[in-house]
Amino acid sequence: MEAATNYDVAIVGYGPVGQTLATLLGRQGWSVLVLDKQAGLYPLPRACHLDHEAMRILQAMGISEEINAAIVPAREYLLLRADLSVLSNLPRGWETPSGWESSYHFYQPDIEDIFDATAKSTPGVTVRQSTNVRAVSDLGNRVALTLDGGEEPIFARFLVGADGANSLVREQAGIARDDLGFEATWVVVDVEMKEGATAPDVPDTGQVLDPAQPSHMAWLGGDHYRWEFMIVDAADPVEAAKPENVWPKLRRWITEDTATLLRSTTYTFHSLVASTFNQGRILLAGDAAHLMPPFMGQGMISGMRDAMTLSWMLNKVLKGTAPIEFMDAYTESRRPHVTEYIAESVRVGQMVCETDPAKAAERDRKLEAQTEANPPFQPQLGAGFVDGPLGGRLAVQPRIASNKGVLLDNVLGSSLTLLTVRPDVLGGLSGSAKRHLELLNVSVAAITGQPAEASPGAGSLVEQGSRFADWLGAADADWVVVRPDAYVFDAGKGTEALEESIDKLLAYVTRRSSLLAEDGTADCGNSVLVGGTVHA
Repeated sequence: MEAATNYDVAIVGYGPVGQTLATLLGRQGWSVLVLDKQAGLYPLPRACHLDHEAMRILQAMGISEEINAAIVPAREYLLLRADLSVLSNLPRGWETPSGWESSYHFYQPDIEDIFDATAKSTPGVTVRQSTNVRAVSDLGNRVALTLDGGEEPIFARFLVGADGANSLVREQAGIARDDLGFEATWVVVDVEMKEGATAPDVPDTGQVLDPAQPSHMAWLGGDHYRWEFMIVDAADPVEAAKPENVWPKLRRWITEDTATLLRSTTYTFHSLVASTFNQGRILLAGDAAHLMPPFMGQGMISGMRDAMTLSWMLNKVLKGTAPIEFMDAYTESRRPHVTEYIAESVRVGQMVCETDPAKAAERDRKLEAQTEANPPFQPQLGAGFVDGPLGGRLAVQPRIASNKGVLLDNVLGSSLTLLTVRPDVLGGLSGSAKRHLELLNVSVAAITGQPAEASPGAGSLVEQGSRFADWLGAADADWVVVRPDAYVFDAGKGTEALEESIDKLLAYVTRRSSLLAEDGTADCGNSVLVGGTVHA
C-alpha cells in the first residue's frame, strides 16, 4: 500500500523567506511543513532593509502594522567623501505605488521574532526545527523527504527549497547557477550603543566613497547601528573581522566605552541566479534561487517577492484551477525580474567599490552634479502580463475612504483583482466573462471618486484622494487586472477590451488556448498557451 502524502507543501529552510511562504500558504488553507536544521532562530542581525513592496507583502501576512512598529523609515541617503563631507544628498522622498514609505531599516532579531510567531500560529503550518533533511526526491506525483535519524520519509505535493546559498534542495534537484560576475569581500559589523551613550553622527544610510577604504553605515533604529568595510589590502578575511582590527575603523564614530560589538564577520558578495526556479514539483526561493550584492538592500526582499508569487501560483495548482505546468510561470515571472535587480545591484556595487583614485575622482564629479535621487528601481516582471503601459508593473494601492482610510489590500485581500473607476464597465460583462472571473476567484470592485460622505453603490469603494484614478487615467485606462503579488496583468478601457483580457487571464492560468471544458469548468490539461500579447 502506498504511503499517504503528509502535506500539501514542504519547505526546507526557516529564515524570513521560509517563514513568509509558510504563513501565506497557511492563510490560504494549505497544510505546510517547514523543516530547519537549526534549533532556533539565528540570534544576530543579517538583513536590515525593507521597502514599500515588502510592506505590502507583510500586509498579506497580516503583520504589517506590527512590523511597522518595530522598524524605522530610512529617508536619508548620503554619498560621502573620505572626510565624511557630503558629496551627494539623495533623499528617498518619492511616493510609492504600495502606499508605504519607500525604505525602512530594522534590527533583524526584532522583526524575525514576529515572523516566527506568525508562522507558528498560522493554522495548517507545522514547524520542525533541529531537523536535518538528508535527501529529497521528486516522485512525479509528490516529493519525498528523507531526514536524519532514520524516521519514515515525509511526502508532500510540492517542495520548496528556501535553504540559503548552499541549498541542499537545489543541489539534489541538479539545478545549476549562472554567475553574473561580481565578487567583493566586506567586513560587516553590528553594534549596540551602551546605556547613556551619545548617539553617533550616522545618517539613515551613508556610503563612504573613499577609494582607499569604501565603507557603508546605517542607523537600524533604537540603539543599533551597522558599519561595513570593504577589504582592499588583501587582508585575511578572518583577521580583518577580529575586534582588534575592527575597532580602529569604528573610532571615527564610537569607542569600546560607548558601544558593544554584537557581530563582526566577513561576507563575500556574489551575483548568482539559478538556471530555473522550478523543476517538476521542486521549487526554489530566496538565496537558494539567487544571490546579489547588498548595495540596494534587495536580497531578503527579493526572497519575499518569490514567496508572494509562489504562494498564489501554488494556490491555483493545489486547488486544481491550474495545471502543474503553471508553475513554469513562477520562473518566467521571477527569474528575469530578480536578474534585473542583481544587475542593478552590481552596477551600484561597482560604483561604491571603486578603488582606482582617477576613476573615483571622475565618479565623484558626476555625483556632485546630481541633486535629486533617481526614481526607485522597479523593473517589469519577466512574464505573466499583457503588453501595455501598466503591464508587469507594480499596481497602485490606494487608501479607501469608505473603509476609514485603510489600504486597499486590507479590504479586498491579496487575490487576483479586477478594479475599475467605471462601474458600468462591470455591468456590461457577459455571463461567460462573469463565470470566468468566478472560476479564477477574482475579487471585483469599482473604486469611485465621489465624496466620502456619499454612499457608494453596491460593490463600490470610495477612494481617499485621486491617486488610483489618476494612475489609470495617465495610462488611458478605466480598469486594471492585478495579480495577487500586486503586479498588473492587464489594463485597458471599456467592456469589450475587458472581456478579451479576462479570456487572456484564464488562458494564462490554465496554460491552454482552449479555455473551458464542455461542462464549463477549467480544462487544465498539458497544452501550454504562449501567444497573443500575453507574456507567458
